[in-house]
Amino acid sequence: MINRIKKLLQNTVFNIMLILGLTAVVLYFSLKDNGAAVLATLKQADLRILVFLFFLMIFERAMLGWGLALECKQSHPHYTWKQGFVNAYTAGLFNNITPGASGGQIAQGYIFKKQGIPVSHSVGILWLDFIVYQTTMSIFVLFLLIMRFHYFYANYSQFFLIVIFGFMVASGIIAFLWALAKWPKFYTWLTTTGINIGVKLHLVKNKQKTLDHLEQQLESFAKEIVVLQTHKKMIVLLALDNLLRLCILYSVPFICAKALHIPVGWNQLLDVVALSSFVAMVNAFLPMPGSSGGTEATFILMFSTIFGTVNATSIMILWRFVTFYLTLINGGIIFVYARAQKDIPIYEGHLIPRTFTQEAIQEEIDEEIKEGYL
Repeated sequence: MINRIKKLLQNTVFNIMLILGLTAVVLYFSLKDNGAAVLATLKQADLRILVFLFFLMIFERAMLGWGLALECKQSHPHYTWKQGFVNAYTAGLFNNITPGASGGQIAQGYIFKKQGIPVSHSVGILWLDFIVYQTTMSIFVLFLLIMRFHYFYANYSQFFLIVIFGFMVASGIIAFLWALAKWPKFYTWLTTTGINIGVKLHLVKNKQKTLDHLEQQLESFAKEIVVLQTHKKMIVLLALDNLLRLCILYSVPFICAKALHIPVGWNQLLDVVALSSFVAMVNAFLPMPGSSGGTEATFILMFSTIFGTVNATSIMILWRFVTFYLTLINGGIIFVYARAQKDIPIYEGHLIPRTFTQEAIQEEIDEEIKEGYL
């Protein structure tokens, strides 16, 4: 039964239908009592701001594409921003239609291969992108939590523990990997006592497979740490790129409120940005494709304390369309275009080493092994 459910959730058509179905259910209950008022609010939307939102979301994807291109140019100088843009929309599309956003990187690897980047390089690129994004996001959300802790704890106590837990999980992943790479005693404990405890608690089914997977992931992470250390200027640019992307994404509800002529002052911008990040933290626990159903409900529950139920529902509908469904539509069109393109041959002999200093990286990894860090 479980295997059947897993196979069903791997079906793209089923996931899209599930997303639409869950969204329809949430919309039904959201509009059941206030449907006329919500529709009236949506009808008064400012067309100019809607057009601005449309291009803002494309710009956000373009920024991700620029970041991917910057990473790729370290080993493939001829990789273009346009190719990164295609890859960015592919990531958005498959993150949205797979449970837990599990299909994004797989689809990106497929596009990278079509663009002439071998798997051995694309894995490192995606690892580096994950490290920088996760670290930037964790620091940014921590800043928002510190800035508005008392206010949100007092007004959102029913959600705040979930938000804190979501933040701990999101930041804990990156901290866990850093700890594995930097502290050999922790790695030794995990590969012996830690995994044995997991086996006894039936949390780990295949001990050897788990060890092999952990070793493989740690090796990839360790290599990217060296990249972080040897390309500091690039890392700063990537961090700023991700920070600006997060600011854009978390500010969309504020812009939606402006578009719908809902009273909101600039002094509330930080609160809206913080709430948006908290919605994202809660959504990390939702296993449905695109976090559908739970995302909409969480958004309305949180934002209704600022805007009221009718206005929060109106903002949610517009916010969800521009941040989610617009990405699905544009991403679907771009992915179909990308699939139809001829594969770019992979010329291994013409590739620049992964980071321009492959020998230095290998020497540093070998040194880490000798010192007992890996």
